[in-house]
Amino acid sequence: MNGRIMIVEDERIVALDLCQTLESFGHTVIKIVSSGEQAVSDGPSLKPDLVLMDIHLDGKMDGTEAARVFQEHNIPVLFLTAFAGQSMLDQAEKSSPYGYLVKPVETRALQATVRMALARRQAELDVEKGEERLRLAVDVAGLGVWEWDAAAREFIGEGQFEAILGHMPASLDDADSGFLTRIEPAYRSAIADALTRGEAIRTTVKLRQAPDTGRNGWLDFHARAFTGPDGDLGRAIGVIRDVTAQRNQEDHLRRAAVVFTSTGEGIAILDAQRRVVSVNPAFTEMTGYSESDVLTREPDDFLYARRHDDSFAAKLNGSDSDFWSGEVACVRKDGTLLPSWQHLCVVRDAQGQVGNYVLAISDTGALRRAEAQINHLAFHDTLTGLGNRNMLEDTIEKEIERANQNGSRMAVLFIDLDGFKLINDTMGHATGDQLLSEVARRILRVLRRTDTAIRLGGDEFLVVVPEVARLEDCASLAEKLLCEIRSVVELEHERLSVSASIGIAVYPDNATDFNDMIKAADSAMYGAKEHGRNRFAFYSSEMADRAMERLYIEQGLLRAIADEQFVLNYQPVVRLEDGQLLGFEALIRWDEPTHGRIEPDRFIPVAEESGLIDYIGSWVLHTACAQANTWIAAGFTDLRLAVNVSARQMRAGDFDTIVRDTLAATGFPAAQLELEITESTLQSVDRSRELLGRLKALGVMISIDDFGTGFSSLSLLKHLPIDRIKIDRSFVQDLPDDANDVAVTEAIIAMAGSLGLALLAEGVETPAQQQFLRARGCADAQGYLYSKPLDVHDVDLLIASPSRGRLS
Repeated sequence: MNGRIMIVEDERIVALDLCQTLESFGHTVIKIVSSGEQAVSDGPSLKPDLVLMDIHLDGKMDGTEAARVFQEHNIPVLFLTAFAGQSMLDQAEKSSPYGYLVKPVETRALQATVRMALARRQAELDVEKGEERLRLAVDVAGLGVWEWDAAAREFIGEGQFEAILGHMPASLDDADSGFLTRIEPAYRSAIADALTRGEAIRTTVKLRQAPDTGRNGWLDFHARAFTGPDGDLGRAIGVIRDVTAQRNQEDHLRRAAVVFTSTGEGIAILDAQRRVVSVNPAFTEMTGYSESDVLTREPDDFLYARRHDDSFAAKLNGSDSDFWSGEVACVRKDGTLLPSWQHLCVVRDAQGQVGNYVLAISDTGALRRAEAQINHLAFHDTLTGLGNRNMLEDTIEKEIERANQNGSRMAVLFIDLDGFKLINDTMGHATGDQLLSEVARRILRVLRRTDTAIRLGGDEFLVVVPEVARLEDCASLAEKLLCEIRSVVELEHERLSVSASIGIAVYPDNATDFNDMIKAADSAMYGAKEHGRNRFAFYSSEMADRAMERLYIEQGLLRAIADEQFVLNYQPVVRLEDGQLLGFEALIRWDEPTHGRIEPDRFIPVAEESGLIDYIGSWVLHTACAQANTWIAAGFTDLRLAVNVSARQMRAGDFDTIVRDTLAATGFPAAQLELEITESTLQSVDRSRELLGRLKALGVMISIDDFGTGFSSLSLLKHLPIDRIKIDRSFVQDLPDDANDVAVTEAIIAMAGSLGLALLAEGVETPAQQQFLRARGCADAQGYLYSKPLDVHDVDLLIASPSRGRLS
């Protein structure tokens, strides 16, 4: 590279020769001087890229003294002198020259030295520019940079560090003068732990008040520690930023948000064009408009009655200030009038321009309060405070309409107290009223906020339950109500016990209108009384049986998990060509102590709905992999293990992590694990491709179970990473006699062959089925023709037997 060079040489001929030589190299000689005094006078203003400096010069200042001046101005010096004694070198070294050439010097050596010196200078300039940019960035960002050298016990702070902290600490963690001691103890331990472990930490911390300056506040704290060879803290580097103002502003905004949210006044924030940008809950409650209803709309378009004088624009335009308040007639979303006291305010920015408007309204209608009281009396029972018959009809009609819109169910529970008439007749109406009030309180304790409790009259109560997802939920609620009601009631002078009979009717299963729902629930209640009281009954006995079955299964599953009642059986998988044993499919079984073995088709759907399938599925995967590993160790090295996966497990999002952790914990080879996913599961799982891709990345195999029973597009097979499809037993069981099953099976086999997918047939039970499938190219099978599902002991015997390789 070429540069601007200054020559300091007292021999004129030598100086001119150097000038000519340097210019022949392409450099520019900007000045030739013969004394140190002249050099330090002209050099700083000329700012040469390099100074060629002789040491013995005219005047009192020699070259080494001049070089030290140039060093202060960050101008590089290259000595070119006839002297190279030790004392001269020591003197020259003090100015950190870029080189030292001894005359006479060869032209090529001069060229190379000058070129290297200029390259070094350019590199240093680049570094200086980078450091300057970094310093400016640190200052602009308001950052304080710090470093702690544990070995040297040296703490360095740069940038805005001292301005932020108020002083410069002497160390990182010393009790008196350490940086960490300025941080509140609640935050300090997490920082110290992270730094000790050599981890990065990013957090916001609170400063303790400094005793000398009184300074405190909040810091954004980012740091990383580096451990030494012995594992102890060697070095820590970090940055801090003062966020006290930001934190205070956030606190202010948080308090303002609380006021905005909790105030009883309805508030709307408008932009400069008078369009709504935000409303508070009181505004929504008062007007009936949700925030989404009014966003970007002007209040004049929806809030005021059709009188021009009440409009936002008219009131504000008529005011000689930025404030207006007065009474206006507003209108709710449902069209009813809302007499209001309104406050309007203009919010201006620092330049005086309108930034926002604030509109606040208060309900001033005493009539509204009177109406609310009348409404309460009209729709509530005066004794218990529950809803009355008027509310009952209104509630049921609304819930029927909602159920029709959502395609959901709703239920009515009819509650009648057993033996209440006897208590009322023998102990008096006052005692009876106390008992009814207590029963009402107990009913409310059990219900959800969305449920509605009604006192129909006398000792009859009803509960309206919207959004019924599962019938067993109604049974569970009825059980809770029965338990709550039959607990001993402590009155002032009496201890009473009363039970109840509950009838349950479900819309639309049992009735389709208000009257029929009440009749159905009443009929079911009498059915409960006929069966002994202190119980509940569904309007349909078949429905009751199903609900009780599911309730029993769900409660039993919790006990089964706690008591380890689940076991695994293993269905052998064979090669159709020669009956060679290939592996096993793990099948869960539930051995219930009282009722014996419960098959999966009874409890797996309940486990899916209740969420217990997540635990059960993980248990099956871990148990099967651990067990299969023992068989690999016993000699069945190429064993293939298939495990079923539920739709809920797939939807959890972290199923690939569970599989990875299981493989790591058990040591089971990923390539020998096959996850069986139903066709319907693939249709219901979002982003199937991404999840299956992550599973495939683990090395496992993916198969579609019960293929052909779903209604998915064949593009599933084209776009998803599937390895195998399993022909469902429903197509196999009538082979080869049923022409439809023959056609479907042949189509599945042909399709699998064209897509390069492996095939396995389920439910093979006859030699004819075996022969048919083998003749058409199906490779693998499982079914009772070869073996029923085996327990662990039987599998151990099978693997240990000499004929382990054949099951045909």
